[in-house]
Order: sequence, then C-alpha cells, then structure tokens
Amino acid sequence: MQDQTRLRDIGEMTFGRRKPRKKADKGVVGIAAASALTTGRAQVPADQIGSPPFRNICDLRITAANGTEHSGTAFFISPRTLVTAGHCLFVFNPDHAIHGMIRSVRVMPARRGEFDEQSSLFGWVDVEQENLVVHPRWEAGGELDFDYGAIRLPVPFAGLPSPIDKFNFGDFTDQNLLAFPPTLSGYPDGVPEGTQWVEINSIEQVTPHRVFYSLHTEQGQSGSPVFYRNGGENIACAIHHFGDAEFNSGVRINADVVAQLTEWSTN
Repeated sequence: MQDQTRLRDIGEMTFGRRKPRKKADKGVVGIAAASALTTGRAQVPADQIGSPPFRNICDLRITAANGTEHSGTAFFISPRTLVTAGHCLFVFNPDHAIHGMIRSVRVMPARRGEFDEQSSLFGWVDVEQENLVVHPRWEAGGELDFDYGAIRLPVPFAGLPSPIDKFNFGDFTDQNLLAFPPTLSGYPDGVPEGTQWVEINSIEQVTPHRVFYSLHTEQGQSGSPVFYRNGGENIACAIHHFGDAEFNSGVRINADVVAQLTEWSTN
C-alpha cells in the first residue's frame, strides 16, 4: 500500500499540478485559532471535529484506474450519499490509460490525523466503482460547470451518531452569494496528513454554474463543501473543485444541481 503521508491530489491526473492560490488577507474563521490571523484559515480543533458540520466532511483515499492512491474530500448529504468533485471519481484525460472511473475510494469522516480505522471517531468505509456516479457532462466532455459526482454507500453509514447527520443544499440568489461570506472546510495537502482545515471568506464572482471566491484552498480539497451555517443547519451552496491564479471556484448548487443531488440521495 502506498505511504499515506505522500498522497497526491487526484486532480493532478486531470488538470496537472496547479499552484495553490494562497491569498487570504481578508480571511477570517469562525473557530478560535491563533493561526487564522495570519493564514486566513485554521485547523479544526480536536474538540470540534466530532461535531457537525465537521464530522460530516470526509477525507478520501482514492485508488485510480492505474492503482495509484490519491487524496480528495467529500461531504454527506444523506446517510448513504456523499458529494464530491467529479474529477475525484472520474479522471478526465482521454489520451491516457488513467482516463475514466476510479477503482475505489475509502471514506474517512472526521479524520484527525489517524492512520488506522481503530483510532478513528466513526469508522471508515470502502466504496467500489459500481457505487460511484458523476454528472454525464463531466464524464462525456470534462466540463468544469458539471464537475461533480456522488459516492453512494451500499448501506447507510452506521458510524455517524444520527441518521439526519448531513449537509443540506440550496439554490441561493446571486445577491445572497455575493453578500454573505461562506465557509469552506476540507482536507488539504501541504498540512499534516488527514487534518481538516476551515476558513470563512467572500465570494467574488458568480455565474449560473460556478462561484468564485477568495477562500484559501490547496490540492486535496476538491469536493469540499462551500456552505452557510444557519443555527443548527449547514447548507451547501457550492462544491469546491478548482484553484486558479485569481480565484478558486466551485460548482454552484443551482436548481439543476439541487435536482440531481436529490435524485442521487434518494435512489
């Protein structure tokens, strides 16, 4: 088995290596951490990783078609369904043998740096290829607007404390997206392996299918939820998938995405 301390982002197999955008001068975090003052993000503290929303965000160990292992992030939208970036499940690289659906993925909720399931809070689960799905337009053409997919567990995940332990998702207006800074939390490379990091920062631009934000992300965070916290409810507005020189971006959860996620989570 590949050394877990050296997993590389699955997105490299589709996009190549990208330099992470680290501008975070406007970043703030919603949890106490001294490092947030300088980095714009913070590691989720040990005493919060076992509580929503952080326990519903999962580190992924992805086995690609060629047998190599890679990193990614996903989040629960039902006891049997997780959402992630499409490229975490289907490598779009038509000129190479790695093109196509991955072999399998290990789902590790609320990971806090442990390297064995016995040390985890809620257990891990391995999911095979037949239980993975991506949007048809990602699979057919690698369109970034449709770069999302789902991991469908064979049975409801028994490890989490509650059957309603999940993210909700919604179609927010342009005005609300631009007015209210969302949260992004996931499992980046470039930090201690298997640790979750969180930041709140502004959305800078929106299109019908994508949102562009100043949130600090690194490789490994593809599939992270971009979400709003409203009391006890956590509502995803985008699925993080790409980093670029000016802004990072996610697939916007518009009405069509709401319908697709609802279908995947109920079938």
